[in-house]
Amino acid sequence: MRVNNSYNKVKCSVIILSYNTREITDRCLSLVEISKKNYEKLSGESLEVIVIENGSRDGSVDLIKRKYPWINLIQPGINTGFAKGNNLAMKDAQGEYFLLLNSDAFIKESTFYETLKFMESHTGCDVLGCKLTNEDGSLQPSTGFLPTPINIITWMLAIDKLPYIRDKIKSFHPNHRSFFKKVREVEWVTGAFMLLRRRVYEETGGFDENFFMYTEEVEWCKRIKERGFKVYYNPEFEAIHLLRASSGYDIKKPILKEAQGVIFYFRKHYSNFVWEIKLLLIIGYFWRMLFARLIGNSKKAEAYSLYLFGGG
Repeated sequence: MRVNNSYNKVKCSVIILSYNTREITDRCLSLVEISKKNYEKLSGESLEVIVIENGSRDGSVDLIKRKYPWINLIQPGINTGFAKGNNLAMKDAQGEYFLLLNSDAFIKESTFYETLKFMESHTGCDVLGCKLTNEDGSLQPSTGFLPTPINIITWMLAIDKLPYIRDKIKSFHPNHRSFFKKVREVEWVTGAFMLLRRRVYEETGGFDENFFMYTEEVEWCKRIKERGFKVYYNPEFEAIHLLRASSGYDIKKPILKEAQGVIFYFRKHYSNFVWEIKLLLIIGYFWRMLFARLIGNSKKAEAYSLYLFGGG
């Protein structure tokens, strides 16, 4: 067994939540293991991997224990949700950096080495997000600007997709390809891949656990920005993300939870605008429901209808 004193200090803690995605989590961890070995070989520094096992019933625990015994496995015994689960792991983590990684996100062999090298050489970057793609290579929007009443309505009505307009507003959810082609300072990045310095967590306290899932990274990034930290997006680093696989493939859940998350965000930070935001969401989802029905997307139409008439 090789002894290396530099391994006494953990450079980065990789944090992954697992919940009933056995095969997907296995694929994620196998790639994490490859990238971890590559990083430790090239840098001489160590990484730790922490998995929060949120009460899966599909054999995930047995698989992780058998195939990845080197992983620090935390089992709270219940589904803690994204915010609380990640907070539990960050509280236990030893790294100088934390990387929050979804169990349905698949990284490259070079990911740990290249992203940590970037953070080391760019001290003005405190939180880093990467380019996310779908399995077929198409772009998956993964960053944006903090919610305001204006960009909520332009997002809900798809006004921020229009040429000229999209370049003049700070969109909550930018989705035009040109936005994602260059390194830029942003106001939030997705929790599917979120690399941050330890001191960011220590000075801000992590996620607000009142958010169970969706929009919690946006709210945390607001507090991160308020403390003077910088958030960046860098498309030079890339990962595949099976969008919403970790939430069970049901499109109703993300639509409902994101709307509830946006409302909670405004209730917490801009309480005077809560009713206006609720109205904007109703208008926006009604328009989206009609459009989904027009193009024959019955699943989305049903999800928007559920929010409007029984799910909100």
